[in-house]
Amino acid sequence: MDYLERFIHRVSGVQATVDTPRCLREHSGLSDCHLCVKSCPVESIDLGGGVHVLSHCTGCGICLTVCPVSAFDLSGARAGQLLSQLASLLRESQELLVSCERSAHTGSADLIVPCLARMDETLLMGALALGARKLCLTSGPCQDCPYPEAIPRYRRMLGRVRTWDRVLPGSSERIVEVGEGEKAGEKHKKARAESQDRRAFFTWVRSEGAHLMASFLDDFSQGFQGTGSMRGVSLPLRNQILPQFLKKLKVQQGEVPYDPEGPFADLLLDEVKCNACEACFQICPTRAIQREGGEETFRLTMDASRCVNCSLCLDACVPNALTYRQGLSLKVVASREPQVLVEMAYRDCVRCEVRFLSSGKVDSEDLCPACHYLGGLESTSAIPYEGAGGVTAVGKGEKDIDQGVQEE
Repeated sequence: MDYLERFIHRVSGVQATVDTPRCLREHSGLSDCHLCVKSCPVESIDLGGGVHVLSHCTGCGICLTVCPVSAFDLSGARAGQLLSQLASLLRESQELLVSCERSAHTGSADLIVPCLARMDETLLMGALALGARKLCLTSGPCQDCPYPEAIPRYRRMLGRVRTWDRVLPGSSERIVEVGEGEKAGEKHKKARAESQDRRAFFTWVRSEGAHLMASFLDDFSQGFQGTGSMRGVSLPLRNQILPQFLKKLKVQQGEVPYDPEGPFADLLLDEVKCNACEACFQICPTRAIQREGGEETFRLTMDASRCVNCSLCLDACVPNALTYRQGLSLKVVASREPQVLVEMAYRDCVRCEVRFLSSGKVDSEDLCPACHYLGGLESTSAIPYEGAGGVTAVGKGEKDIDQGVQEE
């Protein structure tokens, strides 16, 4: 985006729009998501009576970055559009310079965004997967920035990506931060002139890279036209293509720390607490949790690549059987293979005849948890019985003594 395009963008008043039915708050009354409001630097998002973008929106695009279900849209700042620009730029050089619009390096920048907080894991990993040997990020004078609240989130995102280096060796070295006072422009131009093996790179872009981007943009253009419940539309673009980028980068085995602001999450389920109510499956907006098995088996699976880290399943789980794993396997995310959360067989209680889930940890009497618990009380603890003075709870030994007194 050159100076004229940026001027037109500002003068034309391009503002974000929102597809309200996609919002998590519309999907479920349990959701208290307000990331967009919390992150908007100019307080132009209102959640009263739905989700609304107010007239003083400046088009910074940060809401597009933070919304877990991609309910927001902004012409010129969509992930698909930015990835398309990156792919086009990479035909000329494998080293790119991305700048915010207030930076002193805008004259030599390849891609200019209103704020670097618009950059996220999808765009960074996408640039590397599409062939970038080095991606330089240069910010402006942040102390005078009209979006100061966005800088900490951008820093946290960048720090999160750097932790991925343990399973993506060398990736963090290819993402370079350039300070405002550094002469990134001259170094960048020189690096572009010295770029090697460009013919082979062009061949890749024209074939595999072009096909890949065409597929991504097609998914993007079709996937966000749906309305109504989130369960009736496609995944957010991030969840569609970031796993493909990770796979392209040959992500390795291992785990990275879970981050509440991260793009993915994985779950742990306590099978002792789970009551098979299926609330987690029913409320999941992206079908990351699936109910499988027939009448004899209860089976839940989790596809981490589809999870948007919204925590609705945790909120819906009455017995608190679900928790977030504190480690996340990007290898599993890239594979898109569902992992089994729980698998238990149904049994019929021999005492009360109620069907229950058996984890294999109850004894061979085939008792449901309630009867198993009551059976333990009857044999070792106080039980109620009706004595002369009414119903009284006494120990088993005390009951025998009391009966002997009455007989005398």
